[in-house]
Amino acid sequence: MTDSRPLGEHERLLHYLHAFGGLIATEVLQLRGPLDPEQIRAALRFLQRQHPILRAHIRYREIVFRKEAPYIYRQPWFEMAGTTEIPLLTSNLPWEEAMTRSLRTPLPRGKNPRIQLTLIPDPADPDVTRLLIVADHAAVDAYSVNMMTRQLFEYLEDPAGTEARTTPTHASLPPPLEQGLPKKSGSGKHYTPALRIPPQRRERGRAATRIVAHSIPAPVIDALKARARARGATLHGVLTAGFFLAMRDLFGVEAMTVLSSFDLRRMGKPPLPDGTFGCYIDIIRTKHQITDFWTTARDISFRLISAVAKDHASATFMRLPTIPEYKIEFWPTLTHGRRIDGLAVTTAGESTLKSRYGNHVIEAITMGISLDIFGPGLLVLSNEREGALDLSVNYATRAMTAEVATRLTERAIAIFSEAIAEEPAQPATTA
Repeated sequence: MTDSRPLGEHERLLHYLHAFGGLIATEVLQLRGPLDPEQIRAALRFLQRQHPILRAHIRYREIVFRKEAPYIYRQPWFEMAGTTEIPLLTSNLPWEEAMTRSLRTPLPRGKNPRIQLTLIPDPADPDVTRLLIVADHAAVDAYSVNMMTRQLFEYLEDPAGTEARTTPTHASLPPPLEQGLPKKSGSGKHYTPALRIPPQRRERGRAATRIVAHSIPAPVIDALKARARARGATLHGVLTAGFFLAMRDLFGVEAMTVLSSFDLRRMGKPPLPDGTFGCYIDIIRTKHQITDFWTTARDISFRLISAVAKDHASATFMRLPTIPEYKIEFWPTLTHGRRIDGLAVTTAGESTLKSRYGNHVIEAITMGISLDIFGPGLLVLSNEREGALDLSVNYATRAMTAEVATRLTERAIAIFSEAIAEEPAQPATTA
């Protein structure tokens, strides 16, 4: 039984960023139907029994020295002994304000689990409640949040049945991402400098992360997937290409870099079980010329898969930068409102979430990652749900205004429609 372990390299970096207010993960579910706080607390206790990482807090132990900055740090550990229950809070703030505040407020230290939930009633509709989830990215990724949300509502719908048919995947803390992956070879490693959005007019006031939410209906997603398959592209490549072309239209850029998330659960030896709860994503930066839509989408898809397959450890963005990399990126980051890149795209795949669980209906989902301290200028978070796509376009007020972020999103959505209209789906061929 493993009831404590040191955070892996990726987990440690994400946790330190969270502690400084960076990359704080949030999600808001708009729910219709009666919600009993005590039933939710029972469901959260069930989730803690299922997933050891939800029973863990973080404690700092030994001092570690390294040759490059930061030259010294305290090694954090996951520890299960003494961890409290997952907090369930209530708030009467407007949900957008509550989400904005959570995006700049790290979770408290101590023996608290690395996730927190808040119920926010809707003053205009007593049948509507919003559930705000805030998490330390060191403990969860988008896949894990989807798993947790689905299991929570399954429990609320049928507590006894869910208890009976659900077996924990891990009895103790699952291993860090690096364990079981191929060792870093460094073969052909080449640092790719970031290409950022040209400096724009910024919003006044305190730096914040704002979100433009949009839902793409299932028929549109089906059409995009069919055309992508016929052209050797992925949905991730399609979404990224749409925003690349929108940036070209608005900013006149001819090339861009993108930070893409990639789930590594299946790459370990042996692969991690599908029910493994934690953070198992890597972030890869790739550079692309912006040409026509389908050529760009195919190039994005190929380069990401190729980078991960050849040597993901050399291609990863999730590591502390070297001194030469500091020299390349420090001044551009400073002059572009602390933006480390122009665009980041996360596609979590099919969430397996349903719209209805008994008396509870999930009407909308909004996802957010804190960009206040630093991050890309634009972060596109997508989540497939019953064929449709929940799209949350996060932008930093240090990088652009709400008007520009909205125009970019609307232009990308229009580009998807144009791609469907201009390129009829190609029927599958048979031998």
